[in-house]
Amino acid sequence: MTARFTVLASGSGGNVSLLEQDGFGLLIDCGLHPRFLTARLQSIGATWERVSAVVLTHTHTDHWKDGTLADLRSRRIPLYAHPQHFAHLERVAASFPTLRAAGLTREYTDGAVIELTPRLTCRPLRVSHDSVPTFAFRIDGRDGEPHPAWALGYAADLGCGSPELIDLFAGVDVLALEYNHDELMERASPRPKFLVDRVLGDQGHLSNKQAAELTAAIAGRSGEGFPGHLVQLHLSRDCNRPELAAVAGREALVALNPATEVVTARQDVAAKTINLVRRPNSETRAAARVARPAPKRRTVQPSLPGFDGSDW
Repeated sequence: MTARFTVLASGSGGNVSLLEQDGFGLLIDCGLHPRFLTARLQSIGATWERVSAVVLTHTHTDHWKDGTLADLRSRRIPLYAHPQHFAHLERVAASFPTLRAAGLTREYTDGAVIELTPRLTCRPLRVSHDSVPTFAFRIDGRDGEPHPAWALGYAADLGCGSPELIDLFAGVDVLALEYNHDELMERASPRPKFLVDRVLGDQGHLSNKQAAELTAAIAGRSGEGFPGHLVQLHLSRDCNRPELAAVAGREALVALNPATEVVTARQDVAAKTINLVRRPNSETRAAARVARPAPKRRTVQPSLPGFDGSDW
């Protein structure tokens, strides 16, 4: 079984990623207008005909577009979201009532597994961000063997990490994680103080340093060879540089999994497509996630402030 994952766009101008397996295509968020999303799909050799469902992380408008919701309705593509997301869209999105009336809305709840297909599951986890609620996802692909063939961890907007998130993402093959800003650039920027404070707060966005610490914590729980890829998401246009994020990510992994490939996603072009196949040591993923009592919720770096989420 071969699957593939591509970040089509990532940043304050719009966020959307495509995961494909066995003819099922899942969009994570739909934050590009239909014309641009169509072009971005075409750029990786995909089409709307390969999109089977959309799952929404949160309701900041860089993660959904009203015109794209209308497209989902016309194409009969279901939207998975939290009930509070639907309540918000009902108020602000002109196209949402017809999507709901067409029976194309599917609710998920924190921690409850979404069975997208018999071989593809998604587990949402609520994270700290100022669009309440915001979710990260662990997506597992199966091929009939006892353990999942591969796993993806996806967290695009969060102000701080947590032990629960580390547990959820332990052993993933692909870790897609926000590396939003360089803290010094953020503090020195001409942005108004309220925006800087928002970005740096625990309900804002992760800095390169915070994201690197979270990356290292996840890799340290994951066993040799995991993650195979680190995909850096949601870089700030004004307060980060791809090379700064990439260096932070590589330094976080050099002592744990130096062979991990670092992919820095961009706003204006699709990132490199990552193929997902069963790895010979995939059973170590299950061992890395041995159940243990849930710790009290806390940040990974309690003394370090958060990160810039939607970068506005």
